[in-house]
Amino acid sequence: MPHSPVVDNVEFARLPSILDILKPAVGPSSSHTLGPMRAAREFLHILQKRTGPQPAGRIAVTLCGSLAYTGRGHLTNLAVVAGLAGYEPEGLISRSIRDIYDLVCATGTITTSSNWYVFHPEDDVSFDTETTSLPHPNTLRFALLDLRGQTLLSAVYISIGGGQVVDAATYEAMTVGIDVRHVSGREIIARCTQSEKELPAYVLDMEQAHHGHSKAKVMSHIGRMWERMRRSIDDGVRHEGTLPGSLRVARRAAEMMALFRSKEAKRGIVSSEVFRASIYAIAVAEENADGGNIVTAPTCGAAGVLPACLLVAQEALALTDQRVHEALLVAGLIGSLAVSEASIAGALVGCQGEIGVASAMAAAAVCYLLGGSVADQIDRAAETALEHYLGLTCDPVAGLVQIPCIERNAAGAVSALNAASMAMISGGRDRVSFDATLKAMRQTGLDMPSRYKETSLGGLAAIIDLDEPPAADGA
Repeated sequence: MPHSPVVDNVEFARLPSILDILKPAVGPSSSHTLGPMRAAREFLHILQKRTGPQPAGRIAVTLCGSLAYTGRGHLTNLAVVAGLAGYEPEGLISRSIRDIYDLVCATGTITTSSNWYVFHPEDDVSFDTETTSLPHPNTLRFALLDLRGQTLLSAVYISIGGGQVVDAATYEAMTVGIDVRHVSGREIIARCTQSEKELPAYVLDMEQAHHGHSKAKVMSHIGRMWERMRRSIDDGVRHEGTLPGSLRVARRAAEMMALFRSKEAKRGIVSSEVFRASIYAIAVAEENADGGNIVTAPTCGAAGVLPACLLVAQEALALTDQRVHEALLVAGLIGSLAVSEASIAGALVGCQGEIGVASAMAAAAVCYLLGGSVADQIDRAAETALEHYLGLTCDPVAGLVQIPCIERNAAGAVSALNAASMAMISGGRDRVSFDATLKAMRQTGLDMPSRYKETSLGGLAAIIDLDEPPAADGA
């Protein structure tokens, strides 16, 4: 039976499973698209248990806080409808959430095995930017009303980041728990050093002991995630056109890759690996912005950083997929530590929790592939990458993940490669640990005004004139 980890006879709360850090998703946002889709499916499960007259009532959904401010740009309303219709990311490979939304709008109903419910998305999904006393900036309220408008049942869910969703009672229990202790990065390093165990082996043991996931299950999942990551890069460097939304941002990855491969390419003063990592990261970020199939790493908005770095490393070092899978275990552990000690929700801590953590995950993974030591270099790589993103705001222009999010994926990938390289040539343990940087990130995020945390009310979102014609390159 899964239990809490023990270090030096002290019991700790469980770290999140890496299967919840690296998981299939559809863009453009884990907290604003994937999370609400999952919340809607949870409410659908409640409805499926009901029996009664036909029709059984009307469904109403209220998106609050950050979900209300940027929900339209992040397709939150479409994701909720897809979830209520019974879909999850794995079922959307050949069908878009917009198609599902249009179908539900046309029928005006949600159907379960025993009932059908009146539901008109254009009227029954509302955006509440007025309520400020929320348990979390990403709060969703679902209600079942009778045909006279009286509430029959209701549920409140919190999208806590990375596509993770909990109900209001669970979230309250999570936040009321004072000084909950999770095993730290330093404690993991100590255990690995004492047992002469590599991080991938530690992760597999942790998954078995704490979550009941066998090695075969974990490695099968990781293999599928790497295939999906590779596919998102391949699709991103192949697809052209204009991304959805009012900004009319043109896709660039395909053109950039074609130019990179041409003899006329002007490479500047950076290496070809840096160029490729930037293009790969933009490719995935564009797929995400287009509502495509990606892998949270740890979020949708930062999904391009890790696969870009790993593919560049695989190509440069001639690595097998098995080695990349091991590196993904290392990256997943870094993401798990970030979730337990800080947050990966842009609406709670800003983009430092998304691009910053993604860069740390990628830096640690690449450092592992370069032969970095558990005791010093891998922790240093993750810390270096995250440290220099402290304070990064989440300020999506027009509530979309086009500006500045796509280019931030490229910047995060390059920073990760640099952090891994610096760690490999730096001697001795760093004065600042990854654990300490996570604590600093959390406090920085809590101190950050809400307008800089995925509301599109501050930063670039407040400066750019949306009435101004786009630049010639569409960016």
